[in-house]
Amino acid sequence: ACAADPCMPWDILADSADVDDPPAASASRVAKTMASCCTALSEAVSRAAPITARATSRGLEGSSTAVHQGISEALAKLQEAVGAAAGTEDVGAQECELDLRIAGKALSGTRLIASFLDADVPAEIIACLGCLCFEARKDAVRLFTDILRYSLPLGAQKSLMAYFVSRPVILQSLLDGCAHSSIFEHCAQMLRGCTQHPQLVVALLNSGSTSRLMELAGSQNFEISSEAFATLRQILLAQTGVSAPILSADFQEFALLINSLLGPDMDYIVRRQALRLLGDVLLDRAFREVMLAYIAEDRFLQIHMNAMRESSRAIHLGSFHIFKVFVANPRKPHSVHSILYRNRQRLVKLLRALSADCRGDGILAEDFNSVVGMLEALEAPPMKSAFL
Repeated sequence: ACAADPCMPWDILADSADVDDPPAASASRVAKTMASCCTALSEAVSRAAPITARATSRGLEGSSTAVHQGISEALAKLQEAVGAAAGTEDVGAQECELDLRIAGKALSGTRLIASFLDADVPAEIIACLGCLCFEARKDAVRLFTDILRYSLPLGAQKSLMAYFVSRPVILQSLLDGCAHSSIFEHCAQMLRGCTQHPQLVVALLNSGSTSRLMELAGSQNFEISSEAFATLRQILLAQTGVSAPILSADFQEFALLINSLLGPDMDYIVRRQALRLLGDVLLDRAFREVMLAYIAEDRFLQIHMNAMRESSRAIHLGSFHIFKVFVANPRKPHSVHSILYRNRQRLVKLLRALSADCRGDGILAEDFNSVVGMLEALEAPPMKSAFL
């Protein structure tokens, strides 16, 4: 059943609290319609080049109108399915024969996607998502992500970006939906689909997606937390050419948020995933500026020194991979250098004890030996001058 949630940002749920899923016949028709739309997009990819050459013919203009009307009819049927779910009307006996595959064969891929955008399909999908049955939601997500995926090879990226720029509420609604207990997985999938386009990654990062997803990553709901981490990882790492400069500019906020997930009071799984995400970012060459800013902070060094003392193998190894970046930095700030020097003997003893647990992993053992060697060779930091 599609239960209403007070956190749900979409008005469409206002009158559908505690409502069962749409009737089987209605849900089946919605799923069939969505599947036909996806098939039309898939077939259009292979036909885009030859059909575009004939895109000015009068016959295609008629097909474009027919497809647009068909999409509008499909959206009307979605709304009828929502109405049926609320018991306002019976659409079980109504038949909607919509074959977008036929229209897709006669229409260029660019125009097909333009028709979807003109009919406001992505926004309508999000608006209706909470009131669809599970199978219909899967097809709706597939349609949404197919539009994003196929826009580039079909040459429709410009119109797609213009569409999203004119409707910033779409990305915000997806972020809000990630906190909704019944549709978080679907919204997260659609957000990850958006990361295929650098412009959408920029829009997401500039709209506060990092802080919102970090907040959800700390959720006590394991599924919501996992989806939030997976989505944030994709946003940060899928298009590093645009995400790295933004993250560098917002470094202080990012560091505060990620470190808040590393505290000993946080859930074990959350800490483990946070360490993995932080390690992936710091060890990616595109995030060099972020890495240098992070390892310049002695307070961050202490977080990972303490974490290496924990009994959990995943936690102390995850922290070790970040700690070793502090040690390998040839230009250590004085405060970082001093902490490492004062604690070098205890750190060496700890790392040797941890390395005994990595038998059979030659690369990890080599990492431990390398860091131990650098600590043993570490010289005292230069004295700070008392004069300005």
